[in-house]
Amino acid sequence: MNGGQSLRSQRLQVLAGAAAVGIMLASCGGGTGTEADSGPEKTYLRVEASDADGDALQYQWRVTAGRIENRNSNETVWTLPEGPGLHFAYVMVSDGKGGYVEQQYAVSSDALDTPAPVRPPVSHTAPAVADFTGSAMRLRFISTDDTSFTPPGGGTAVPRQVYLPDAVVQVIDQTSGDTVFSGVTDLTGEVSLPKLRSGDSFQIRCSTSQGVPIANCDSFTGGTEARIRRVFPVPAAGNNLRLFGHIGFADGGVCGTQNDYFALQRSASVQVQLPDGTVLSPVQRVNRFGDYAIDAAVPALAALKLQVRCDGYSTLLDVPAPGAGGYASGKPVELSHQLANSRPRIVKMVASGPDGNVRGRMIVPLPNVESNSLPGSDQFLAFKGKDTPLSACMYYRAIGAVGDCDAQGRMIDPITLDDWERQHQFKPHNGSNVEVSAKYINQMDLNLVRFMRATQTAPDNIAFVVCNHPGPDGQTQEEVDEVMATALAAEREVACVAMEWSTTPGVNGGQPFTKFLTFAPDGSLLPSVNLDGRGEKYMPGTCVACHGGTQYNGKFPEKGNPSPYLGSGFLAFDTGNYLFSSDPQLGEAAQSQSIHDLNQLVRATEANDNTPTSRLIQGWYAGGGTTLNKAYVPAPWQAAEAQTAGAARFYREVIGASCRTCHVSMGPTFDWDSTVLTPGRAATHVCGGTADIATNASMPNALISRDRVAERVAADPALAALMTTFLGCSSPLPDPVYPKR
Repeated sequence: MNGGQSLRSQRLQVLAGAAAVGIMLASCGGGTGTEADSGPEKTYLRVEASDADGDALQYQWRVTAGRIENRNSNETVWTLPEGPGLHFAYVMVSDGKGGYVEQQYAVSSDALDTPAPVRPPVSHTAPAVADFTGSAMRLRFISTDDTSFTPPGGGTAVPRQVYLPDAVVQVIDQTSGDTVFSGVTDLTGEVSLPKLRSGDSFQIRCSTSQGVPIANCDSFTGGTEARIRRVFPVPAAGNNLRLFGHIGFADGGVCGTQNDYFALQRSASVQVQLPDGTVLSPVQRVNRFGDYAIDAAVPALAALKLQVRCDGYSTLLDVPAPGAGGYASGKPVELSHQLANSRPRIVKMVASGPDGNVRGRMIVPLPNVESNSLPGSDQFLAFKGKDTPLSACMYYRAIGAVGDCDAQGRMIDPITLDDWERQHQFKPHNGSNVEVSAKYINQMDLNLVRFMRATQTAPDNIAFVVCNHPGPDGQTQEEVDEVMATALAAEREVACVAMEWSTTPGVNGGQPFTKFLTFAPDGSLLPSVNLDGRGEKYMPGTCVACHGGTQYNGKFPEKGNPSPYLGSGFLAFDTGNYLFSSDPQLGEAAQSQSIHDLNQLVRATEANDNTPTSRLIQGWYAGGGTTLNKAYVPAPWQAAEAQTAGAARFYREVIGASCRTCHVSMGPTFDWDSTVLTPGRAATHVCGGTADIATNASMPNALISRDRVAERVAADPALAALMTTFLGCSSPLPDPVYPKR
């Protein structure tokens, strides 16, 4: 089966990807457009949605550029931005009972032929930071009880970890005496700590819910690389009730949504009561996977009720009666509940111009691909972290890309692409520096036409900028040439992403480090991105997903003057994953020297010639010349071939095609070039099926990469067998009892 042909219509849906030269969808923006607006920019949007339960539907609207009226209606008016480009509208439809669904629509403004706005030059100085050696850490709080869930309809109970939202957390640097964090866990049961000083001793104090005294629950020593630490808080000694369960919908979904683009964080809530309404526990949110775990002090033999709320839905459930000895901390009780509700369904979304002609198209997932059975917007390119409008703006502030941020994260006086290009001396602002360029389609990543440029203006200043357009539906040369011609005509541009390796005074010991910026087709700075067509995600976390981040874990800090050093890297240019135009001047052979030179610039940003990325690039060109060796197999996998037939093929067709450029950028721990994989190494992340549902089947963490691997394996039993040999499975296993959503 040809992967390109089987993923045909997804090419337009997946309009952005992350790579060193990767594209990020134009995002953020908003404002208000009204029917009084005139001119060709006016676009009428209408969505048709249905609800199987007959609930009254509510609507919210957002756009990546221009102005839209955010009215609670199934239709509105979108005034497109000035200038060309491909722009996106979103609608969130909810049913008032916890069911939410989001839909995306794409419209090009190229045909309107309006000039892009001219903005005066802007320049900022990054704020001073008190940088030090250390790293960030993410804490994940998990119920300490045995939370084994019984499948609906009965059967053997299966372990499933329950992550704890609203746990109260305080982290104290015992070396300095400072409180470095004070707050509560999010819907995933996590908190993202600021950078922690390496070598200092830290104490975690916590409680399982608000209103309960905190106590010591863990301690650790600060390190130099980001990591996730699991914390199992011990409930208060007198809390004899241990109640857990799953609150879900009839359609398999869960109540609520976590969508920072719409500023929505909704979930069901639970509370233990006596029959007379006496409250025995605080109101506690159900986590984003639909699970909860409550501990409370209750009369040992009391009849108890569980109040369940989900937006406008409310019910009282009978808590299962205790055994002869009454409720006891060593005997957790399960109480799961299915709401008689299903999420709304989008039937159709359409946009039209003032003349009534349809504009653009609705973005829908391709049917019958593996990614549809996996979690939605929170799954892809979000495993490493999930930022917000404010944390994205704070990141840009830290690298001098905005003057400041307001409390909601709106950027004040942001720079433009022209400002950035002037700073790094791209044409026409160049001096004696040499500019290297290439034009290609990254078919194996996220299928984008990419116009890449790069330059070096000093030993400690290297910059790349790539402007991106949708790739072809298939892989025929005719289709490749067609989308190339569209891009060469400067039509349907999605966004330009800029990356620089440069210094910031006081940061990273004065050494250069990698920074990310994303710009709209009109050159304005963008804080959020939509990768894989699965919803907006904010900078810089969505970049760290592929570029690595030894100093980042979970979210960029939202206050103070945090260090912008993420510990990220550039990605190498892998022609084995590219498609090229049939125009001889734009073909692979003609651009071989340019791609070689781009790779040497990437290599120049590495600490030395022994980093994983440096070794990969050297391996590609080990035979000399400027042509990348697409058949390259690193020595460890060559040695593995002698022990396991097919190891070299597995490396070329799975690791090389879908993993290596991201993984080598993440450092030695994730370097699959130097490490021959075994099932235990990647089982949870690739195969899933474990009690740790947040980690299950989280890799590949890009939708197209996930689907390409799945289709290849489904079409080739020999490759499926190799997947099982090296990764432990040929396709992801189901989550225990309930699928995560």
